[in-house]
Amino acid sequence: MALALQVVSSHHLGALDIEQALSATEVLVKHLLPHAASEAETLKRPNCPRLFLLDGCSLKLPLGPLSGRLRANSPGSKFLALLPPDRSGESEMMLLFHWGIDGFVTLHKKWKTELSRAALVVLRGGLWVPSEVLLAFVKQMKTLLDRQLLAGQSLTAREGQVLQLLFRHLTNKEIAHQLNICERTAKFHVSNVLRKFGIENRRNLLVDSLVKE
Repeated sequence: MALALQVVSSHHLGALDIEQALSATEVLVKHLLPHAASEAETLKRPNCPRLFLLDGCSLKLPLGPLSGRLRANSPGSKFLALLPPDRSGESEMMLLFHWGIDGFVTLHKKWKTELSRAALVVLRGGLWVPSEVLLAFVKQMKTLLDRQLLAGQSLTAREGQVLQLLFRHLTNKEIAHQLNICERTAKFHVSNVLRKFGIENRRNLLVDSLVKE
């Protein structure tokens, strides 16, 4: 399903600048909704999954929790963050990636061209994330498996995919969509993963793993 595209920016001129950059690509124009100046404006469209372009240069709210609230309001949404240079290091991107944000563009001379390319990739189900961030994420997954998986247990290939999506705060419905399976099957795989870690719920999985890093 094609997602609508909405810029979320508290700076009016900044939002227009971002929309202008996106409008240079014809296919994106067809998906573009009027920009939102606040979280409250985005919540006026419940159950409307979108690709949210979060303007990290103007928004004062933490982008990770914001993406979580927007996803809860409109399940199936995706997220692309525009970041200022001083907040675009690996650790910052890693934290946002854990929150389920699918791509990052840093404000630089060619950001407008990159932004359009990133939006197209994310709309098509891909990620626009630096390789070093993805590599660090994989290493965290390996550490989690080494430290917390119960003795004698191992994950199937599908359960490994589910674990990665759990680690990015995705719901059962979103996991089902990502893996092209039904929600009931996703729930079954999630239960198996948690059981093999000896954990009662997904929140404990996320909290325990981050505490032990």
